[in-house]
Amino acid sequence: MPKSIFRLQHQTTQKMSPEALVACRNRLEHLWKSRKVDDALLRRAWHTAHQVATLLYEQFGATQVAVFGSLTEPIGFTKASDIDIAVSGLSHDVYDKARRTLMNFESDFKIDIINFDMSTGLFRARVKHQAIPIEKGMPPVLWRGLYKHLQCQVFPTEAGEIYEMNRKRLTQRINDELAKIESTVGGIAKALEDIDVLPVAAKPYIEESIVKKLAAVYTGIEKNFERIAREVDAQVPAGDRWHKDLLAQMAEQRPERPPVISQNTFLRLEALLDFRHKFNNIYGEELSYEKTEAHAKSIDELFASVSQELGMFTDSLAKREEDA
Repeated sequence: MPKSIFRLQHQTTQKMSPEALVACRNRLEHLWKSRKVDDALLRRAWHTAHQVATLLYEQFGATQVAVFGSLTEPIGFTKASDIDIAVSGLSHDVYDKARRTLMNFESDFKIDIINFDMSTGLFRARVKHQAIPIEKGMPPVLWRGLYKHLQCQVFPTEAGEIYEMNRKRLTQRINDELAKIESTVGGIAKALEDIDVLPVAAKPYIEESIVKKLAAVYTGIEKNFERIAREVDAQVPAGDRWHKDLLAQMAEQRPERPPVISQNTFLRLEALLDFRHKFNNIYGEELSYEKTEAHAKSIDELFASVSQELGMFTDSLAKREEDA
């Protein structure tokens, strides 16, 4: 089974001097201080969130709908941010129908929905702490009024508070995503055990499950890379090659940060990205179980490396007393 990401030792291996790291943090602090709250963008986002909530209440019978994630943090909310929705009161089948419906929901924003009733552990606690409910039948209100109970957390006034708020938020979002990926990696390990003991007729279904889970692992890792590109680099690649360009960007040293991943991890993730591309586009023609099995048997080790290096990256953002 995969090692817990929270037990990994985060020893700094990036060859940057303390002075270089301080310079990175100073540039990042300037970037975060210069951000402005976009009133028009937030008005549109909350209008969209209310539309989604109305749909979930009226069409699917939800008992509670709440916003969590980046929309609860207005200083960091951008055009590239998702609207994260937690919903309660839906059966598994109804939740799946609602999720498929929202995949085709016309919006300027990407909508992510989670079934709060099925969430567990630290992720559930995080959502519950962060959530801003949208009550059934309540009209949209001025967006600033929604944050009254969180004024100091979402509208800090001191430069140091702004840096720490953004750093802690980014670290928490990265760890939340890693916790979800860890569960998927555990599912792959279980499937590898099952495939040797289940009847031959069940083997194709287990193989298909492993392929889907491997693709999901890379997608989760990529979500963290997108967060770093958006929050730290202030530059998210676009175009047909954006997946590869984003991965390459994470292996580069930038003015605001050290490299996020090592060259060895970059090469291994590049192979997993190529595997996911084949799964998404030409799965039936070119993927063989032999290739799938090789990725599956090494995914635990790869995920441990990614988790450790992301931990080193978030550690590098922490201000030290000696920096003062």
